[in-house]
Parts: sequence; C-alpha cells; structure tokens
Amino acid sequence: MRKLISICLLLALALPLGAQTIQKGDKFFNGETLYTVKEIRMGTIVYMTGENAAGDYLELTLEKVPGKAGEYTLRPSSQADDSPFPGAGFGSEIQYVRKQGMSFLAVKSDIEGVAEIMILTPDNLKNSIGQQEFAENQPLSELVGTLLLNRPLVEPWSTPELVDLVNGVLNKDNPDIIETYNRKLLEGTISLRNARAMFDNPDGLGGDGRDPYEIGLEEKVKDRITFIFKEVARRNAGGDGAPTPEDIEIFYTTTLWRGTVARVMAKDENSEDMWFFDHDYWTFSQDPSPALKIKKISVEELDDVHATAFIVFTNRPGDKPQTMWVELELEEGELRINNFRDYDDVFDDGYFDYLEEMTEYLGEKQTL
Repeated sequence: MRKLISICLLLALALPLGAQTIQKGDKFFNGETLYTVKEIRMGTIVYMTGENAAGDYLELTLEKVPGKAGEYTLRPSSQADDSPFPGAGFGSEIQYVRKQGMSFLAVKSDIEGVAEIMILTPDNLKNSIGQQEFAENQPLSELVGTLLLNRPLVEPWSTPELVDLVNGVLNKDNPDIIETYNRKLLEGTISLRNARAMFDNPDGLGGDGRDPYEIGLEEKVKDRITFIFKEVARRNAGGDGAPTPEDIEIFYTTTLWRGTVARVMAKDENSEDMWFFDHDYWTFSQDPSPALKIKKISVEELDDVHATAFIVFTNRPGDKPQTMWVELELEEGELRINNFRDYDDVFDDGYFDYLEEMTEYLGEKQTL
C-alpha cells in the first residue's frame, strides 16, 4: 500500500499547477487508454488520440463551455461513432478538476454521478498500465481513500460490493477530493447498472429485447464468473486459506468436466507420448499467476440453467489480453463451468475446444 501512495504523490508533484485549461501535449489515462492532446482548435475544441495495450486507434473530442472555467462537453470525432464512455453520451458535461496538486477529467454520467475519471499524467502507456495493474491487485476498500479510481478498477466488483463501499468507507460528512470523486464514480456505476436493468427503453426491455429478469440473470452470470476467477487467482497465490486446485475443480466445475479430465489424466499417466495437459486450462498458461485479472465479460447465451460467455483476461501484468469462452451449467443449485475454449490466434479453426478435444483424445463419443 505504501508503494501505491508513493506513486500517487510522485504523480501529483510531476503535474503542472499554473494552467487552468487543457493544454496541447497533455496526456490523460482512464485505466485502459492513454489519450494525448494533439490539437486545440480555435481555442475551444480539444482533439485527442488514444492508444491502449490492444493497439486500437481512438479519438476523443471535447468542446470548452464559454464563460465556464474548467467545463467542457463531449463531442463526436471523425473516427468515433459512439461515445467511448459507457453511461455518458455526446453532449455530456466534463469537468477539468485542478485541486490539491491533482489534475483530472471527470465525465458526468447521463443518469447520475460520474461515468469516467481520467488522470492527467506525465507517463507513457507502459508505465500507466503498470500502475493500473498494481492498483488492480489491491483491495478496492483501501484504494477509495488514497487513489482516484477508474472504470476498469470498478467493473469487476459486484453492485452490492460497490454499494457497501459508498455506504461504508466513503460515507463521510467531509470527504476530501479523492473520496468525493470516487463516490461519484461508484454512484454513477451503480446507477448505470440499475438503469440498464430497468429503463433501457420505455417498455422496460433491454435494447436487444431482453426483459429485466433476463438482464438480472446476465449480471448474476457475470458476478459468478468474476467470483470464480478471483478464487482461481487465490489458488495461484497459494498460502493459508487459499483454495487448493482440487477445491477449484470440485466447487466450480461440473461432474461432466471433472470426469472427462480425470479420464484424460489417467490416459496421460500410461502414455509415453506428450500429455494432453501441458498447461493450466484456467489461465492458458504453464505458469499461473496470482495477478490473473478479468478485463471484460460478454455473455453470449443465457437461460435459467445454462450460459456461455467470452472472457478477456490477462494472466500477469504486461501480458497481451487473451480471450476465453466458457460454458456454465446449473448443478447442485450453482452455475459451474462445463467447458472452456481458447481463442488464441494460433488455431486454424479459430479456437481450441477443450471438451471436444478431450473427447476425441479419449476416443469417446461426445454427448452434450
């Protein structure tokens, strides 16, 4: 924790204190993308380009509000059809906050609270991502009072956990600037999640036709996946109280998966050739890390007893994000993982389906 506080103090000391407006060359980091101000057109239009670890090209355009110091609005860019900030559309208000040695942009949510916080930084993308990954491995309850949060730090946490932070650690009569904006970000995230579940259109349906029950199911699936992979990260760390590899299999995979894996391992033990499993299928790695981190979860199929989802994750800081597909089945009252697919770009058919490949390896007929 001392290391994280030192990073924050060094960052604050490195920032300029004189200018009251955004300047050409300024760099803002939102936890995923480092935006650099390329032009300030006519003294009012701030044009930025962004880079992230995936190598995407991004644009961001702001317009200064006349007569209001530090206030901007979000405008469309030539290469951006949609707002880059979930919960904030074009026309949303952006505050340029300069206080107590800190400088950052606070993007207001269209619903309530703040949708995004972007820190002014002197760092390059590599250093910014390094600091982000360090923060991602700290308890959120400790970060809320010492570091300005951002959307990627908040996203893996469930709504009840965020509500507990707002009502607990951040429930103060005289919060400082960090706590004030962290509270606004958490409130904005909570409001957006609730709105998605209830008011995506006037009929109460999601934008793709889902009703509130289906949207609630999707959130439960995402929360379940997040919880399981937090347990896998704890398994990787080891030590007292950490789940064992056997615990992970028993509690979080189906009987079908465990039985198939057991038969594959039994065949491997009697084989003189290369074994089927030469890595950890939870992380697609031969060296699983306690820094395992989910970046994004997209639910593909969903009903009361079955779900599939794509997971973008990194095994350790600095790794290129990987894509995993998982299938979950309801068993003994809980969703458990029934299959994995590795979407690495080395596979000719686009992915490696573990259950299918294990079944073929065993010479068994797959029945799903």
